[in-house]
Amino acid sequence: MLWISPFLSPLEALAATSEGRLSPPPRVPEIDMPEYKTQIAVRDFPIDWTVLMENIMDPDHGYFAHSSSGTAPIGFDWYSSDGVENMMEVKEESTENGGWKIVSSVNAVAKLAKYNSEVRSLDDGSTAKDNSSKKSKKKKKKDELPPKLASTTFVAPSLIYMGRRDNSTATSNFLTAFWVSPVGTGRSRFMSAAVSKAPFTIPRWIVHMQLNNFLDQDTYLLLGQHRAVLQREAEGHLENDDGADTEASSNNVRKSTYVYRSPSEKLPVKIGQFFDKTLSRVPNRKESLMAWYNRNNNENILFEPWPSRETVLDRYEQHTKICPDSQDVVNRCDRVMKRSKVFGWALILMKLVMKPQSSFAAATATATGAFEFGSFALGFKSGVSMVSTTFCLLATSIANRLVQTKPFFGILAALFVSHSIAARIKREFFFKFTDNIHHEDIKFIANNWKDL
Repeated sequence: MLWISPFLSPLEALAATSEGRLSPPPRVPEIDMPEYKTQIAVRDFPIDWTVLMENIMDPDHGYFAHSSSGTAPIGFDWYSSDGVENMMEVKEESTENGGWKIVSSVNAVAKLAKYNSEVRSLDDGSTAKDNSSKKSKKKKKKDELPPKLASTTFVAPSLIYMGRRDNSTATSNFLTAFWVSPVGTGRSRFMSAAVSKAPFTIPRWIVHMQLNNFLDQDTYLLLGQHRAVLQREAEGHLENDDGADTEASSNNVRKSTYVYRSPSEKLPVKIGQFFDKTLSRVPNRKESLMAWYNRNNNENILFEPWPSRETVLDRYEQHTKICPDSQDVVNRCDRVMKRSKVFGWALILMKLVMKPQSSFAAATATATGAFEFGSFALGFKSGVSMVSTTFCLLATSIANRLVQTKPFFGILAALFVSHSIAARIKREFFFKFTDNIHHEDIKFIANNWKDL
């Protein structure tokens, strides 16, 4: 992300920053610490940046929308609130030169998962009370330790980072950070970073594969919210046009549209208020929004065609084309697939052409005879070098052994496996999340919420 001061040259902006007259770009403190490693990823979305940011800071959605992503539901549960024992605390603060920052924190313990296991019927038929007594001794030692704090920080206008900490001022061993940049009304560039004290670094392309699978799980759902919110925001501008100067007025889209019920939504409520007060002042926001609305509105009914999954979840256009690491992996997969095909067909051709010999001597005789005939025809039979003869004999012997039954099928199997693995990896960087995969994916919700 490039930060530009529209009224200063780069040198003037650096000088103003060092003198305290200009705020530096917001940063995640742990990224600058030498003991931390950072893995970054990027993806473009046909989703408005405001909707995308609200989704990131809503912990309740992850327990269901990302139910198939391993331990992700548990991670989201740490950041939620039960409204009773684990209340969410939200603090706002002003940063230098008029900036705004908000931090939410809550005990990083199971809430929805605990409620589900205690209230819903368990698979073994035991009651919540029985199950609680069985685990009380096991949990006693663990419960003696104070829980970590799950904190989420939003630094206006685009930075979000979250992690578990021993206290509000401590560092976190692992954080996820997000920079969501508007690239137009209804479009955004999503940049993320995994920041950790890991002893080694996972290859970026593996991180990108996992992240794209994760993002595909609820992006198509967000499209529906995005369209409804943009429509309501445009209608709010129309309602405000009868009043005073709308350029500086607020547009209470979220206040009049959203219904907040969960105790985990203290942070989304504040973010909604922030957007209601500031979106009208975003350069070109109102003009492009009203152009979209007028183009797609007919008697207050949006008639813009609903994009297909292939369009909304096109990983190649949204990620691979703008990520050199992913492009390199795709190119390497193409090379592996191409070479495995070439070697496989060459081996099959050798099998059809050559007659396997029973011994090395037979292969040597065949090779020597063929080589001598070719040498005589060219007129330099007497000058054949020993090195060339040896090489020819060795190549013929190897080829003869390759077409033997066991090596032949073993090599073909290895080439097939190599081709399959490369094709599977390559697939991760193109459209993947079909309707069938989505339907299988949501079945995992029942594993987390047992009464479904």
